[in-house]
Amino acid sequence: MEPQLRRLLTGLADQEIKQGHQFAYDSGFLHADDVAELALPSVLCIAQDLAERLGVGGFGYNFRFGPPNPVFPLHAEHSGRDVSVISVAPFVTEVFMGEVMDCRSDLALLFATAARIVDPEFDLASNTNYAVESAPAGASAAPNALER
Repeated sequence: MEPQLRRLLTGLADQEIKQGHQFAYDSGFLHADDVAELALPSVLCIAQDLAERLGVGGFGYNFRFGPPNPVFPLHAEHSGRDVSVISVAPFVTEVFMGEVMDCRSDLALLFATAARIVDPEFDLASNTNYAVESAPAGASAAPNALER
């Protein structure tokens, strides 16, 4: 399922980039496939949380911190529960259009939002030694945090 969701995120990011919206991380702009690669674990975490809060249930993922994956230390481990991509995709799309777009000035903000779902005490600066710089020209200025 993850390869299909990664392709979905790549397509959504590509559409936004073609419309002039930029995605940044560490003061540099990202290509659509980079957005998908960096964002997928965070998007899955936020999407599953949203589905659970809406009473739909989870997607069978457990989230934990570990070595960078590829940049952020959030890992999504599927429990083997059989969930179709078609039931997950609407939540992934909603999270992309909301949180990902709100955090496009620095995708570390998206990771921090997901990390606070896993650990409400998580703080980006103290837990990763990464500080969010001011947004590069062309990226959004400030994200909205996921309302819980």
